[in-house]
Amino acid sequence: MSIAELRLQLHQVIDTLTDKEQMEAVYTLIKGSSNSLKQMSVEEYVGAIDEAKQQIKDGQFMSHEQFEKESENW
Repeated sequence: MSIAELRLQLHQVIDTLTDKEQMEAVYTLIKGSSNSLKQMSVEEYVGAIDEAKQQIKDGQFMSHEQFEKESENW
């Protein structure tokens, strides 16, 4: 599919949206896609892993059951 065809299809889908939340989600996805996927350096990656390990040691985590129960309220 060419860029022009994809653009046309996206316009057609967007034109059918009537829900404001869906429209905002699409806008956020498109607008934020270039900034939200910043590449991490190896140092940042290792730091994030070390931080997560420490959070687990400190008991700062949820069980799968707790997560499922909390996510029901979203």
